Amino acid sequence: MPNNHRHPGGKLRLHNLALAVASLDIMIDWYENVLGFTVAERGRFDVVGADYALIESDGLRLELVSQAAEQHRQVDRTMPPDHLNVLGWKALVLETDNLPATTAFLVENKVEMIWADQQLADDRRSTMIRDPEGNLINILGPRNRIGTELH
Repeated sequence: MPNNHRHPGGKLRLHNLALAVASLDIMIDWYENVLGFTVAERGRFDVVGADYALIESDGLRLELVSQAAEQHRQVDRTMPPDHLNVLGWKALVLETDNLPATTAFLVENKVEMIWADQQLADDRRSTMIRDPEGNLINILGPRNRIGTELH
């Protein structure tokens, strides 16, 4: 059934995903060197006293935001599948055309692995990792037709 209700402000679209980080420089370096993002913009949000970097990769924009704090609360590190019992955003989900090669690159670069090139669904494999501050990133391989080689 189509939704005929229109948002009064017009159509909404994704601008970016924001990620609070303890170390802006370490996280920028990791996302650039491991996942291929580039810095599009850097600045400061005076209203919340935070520095930010907008990083991009193939149309995806992440906003890394860092506020000086004596102590940050750490990312919840509940392991999958129990991480689904903790409410909130679960993972940044990316896709690659070559999951085995991507996984090998991540292993070579000593990225924290949750699982490597595992069957996620009947027609999809994935590699799940953590960034340096513990955020989950799930990298999907291409969708395969059921009944064909899934690797």
